[in-house]
Amino acid sequence: MTFQEKEAKLSAGAVKYFVGGDGPPVLYLHSGGGVRLASKPINDWAESFKIFMPVTPGFDGTPFLDGVDSMQGLADLAGEFIDTVIGGPCDVIGYSFGGWTAAWLAVLHGGKIGQMVLEGPAGFRPDGAVGLASDPAEFVKQMYAHPEKIPEDGKPEETVAHNRKAMGHYHDASPMDKALVARLGEIETLTLILHGTEDGAIPEESPRLLKSLIPRSFLVYVYDAAHVMEIDQPERVSLLVRDFLTRAEGFLVNWGDEAAGLDAAAATA
Repeated sequence: MTFQEKEAKLSAGAVKYFVGGDGPPVLYLHSGGGVRLASKPINDWAESFKIFMPVTPGFDGTPFLDGVDSMQGLADLAGEFIDTVIGGPCDVIGYSFGGWTAAWLAVLHGGKIGQMVLEGPAGFRPDGAVGLASDPAEFVKQMYAHPEKIPEDGKPEETVAHNRKAMGHYHDASPMDKALVARLGEIETLTLILHGTEDGAIPEESPRLLKSLIPRSFLVYVYDAAHVMEIDQPERVSLLVRDFLTRAEGFLVNWGDEAAGLDAAAATA
């Protein structure tokens, strides 16, 4: 799938974004690693949906925007992006850092969201839980169950390091966003929460907390995946999200691999 690079003129400044695919609009909020155009799930979803991927200001070589310096500020920016670029309510996928933004978006601008997917959302780590490792080898273990699947044509190390630092522009060092947790019960959006069974970055208590507080939510574990589940288990993530966005609560009914468009080999991979 070819994604076009464009620029949105928003009230706080210009925001770079990528768009591709055809179908109902979906806003994809990327992780702390930045936009991954080569992600297999994203490319799969673009066969059924029109995917909009704004680059969070300060990531992937873009400048920060004056006045946008909090998670709530990012949520407001995303809400304005929906109004200005997409032109109406849409489904939202938020991965890790982007999941944190998506949760605030659902609290502050819930009327702009149809359905929401939170992939390993950050911002809900209990006090005392292990954070991201500073050692590169340990960091890889936290993020990947299958490091052999890491793309060779990934982002330069300096870009990855800069993106990780950029996250700190929007939040303090607290492991849990208590202000957001206190308002999760306000979210009316139908929500799918995904958590990798081998995730070393987000503890299992985090998705369980979300499931307990977001009224209309489902928690699904992605087997044999760590935090970067789109690389560890791309077929499983692609199928789960597509099915949820297409069938809503009906995704719970198993149509079988063939009916879902997944062959037996992929289902057991």
